[in-house]
Amino acid sequence: MCVMSRVNPALPAHMAVLGIVIEQPNQTVSHIARTLDDRFVRSRFVKSTAYMALPQMARGRSVRVRRTYTAPGDDRSMDRYAATPQGHEVFRAWMFEPPSAVPAIRDAIYGRIELARLEHLQGLIRIAREEETIATDLYAAANEAVRKHEIAKKGQPARATPVDFEREIRNTLLYVDPLLWSSRAAIAAVVAEHLEEIAQRAAIQFDVPDQAGVGLAEAG
Repeated sequence: MCVMSRVNPALPAHMAVLGIVIEQPNQTVSHIARTLDDRFVRSRFVKSTAYMALPQMARGRSVRVRRTYTAPGDDRSMDRYAATPQGHEVFRAWMFEPPSAVPAIRDAIYGRIELARLEHLQGLIRIAREEETIATDLYAAANEAVRKHEIAKKGQPARATPVDFEREIRNTLLYVDPLLWSSRAAIAAVVAEHLEEIAQRAAIQFDVPDQAGVGLAEAG
C-alpha cells in the first residue's frame, strides 16, 4: 500500500514548533520533538524538525526563541528554549492571518499530473486508485473515531476546566477528518476515471479494480 502525500503541506514546521514552545516553555528539545510528533500526526514532520528549527529560530535578525539552558557536552537534545516577545508576536500574527484568496495546492498527485508523460499513465492510474482506497479506509476509521468520541463525551463530568476546553478545541479535527478523507477519495476517483479514459483512447493497458480484486484490462 502506498503512502499518501502529506496533508496540509502549507503548515510551516517552524510555526508548529514555535507554538509548542509558547505553550510549553523551558522544555527540552527532545520533549518538544516528541510533542510535535504526537500532536501533529497528520503533518508527519520528520524526526529532526524540532532539532533543526529551534537553533534556527534562535539566530538571525528575527529571534523567535532563546536558549534558556545549555546542556553540557555535545548532545543538544537536553537544551531548553522559551519564546521571545518577537516569537509571541510572530506566532500571534500567523495564528490570525487571513487565508489566501487562492490557497496553495501541493498534493503530490497534482504535481505528478502536471509533469506526466504518456509513459507515466499506467503508474498514475495505479497511484490514483491506491489513494482512493487509502482515503476510503481512512474515512471509515475517521467516522469510527467520531463515534467513539461522542460516546466518551457522554461520560464526561458536567463541569469542565480550561484544559478540558482546550482539548475540545483540538478534538474539532476529529469532525473534520471524515470530510477530508471522503473528499480525497472522491478526488482520487475522478482523477483515476479520467486517466483511465485517456488510457482507453490511447490503447494503453492498465490495472482496474473490480469486485473480485484487481484485474488487467486491455483498452481498445
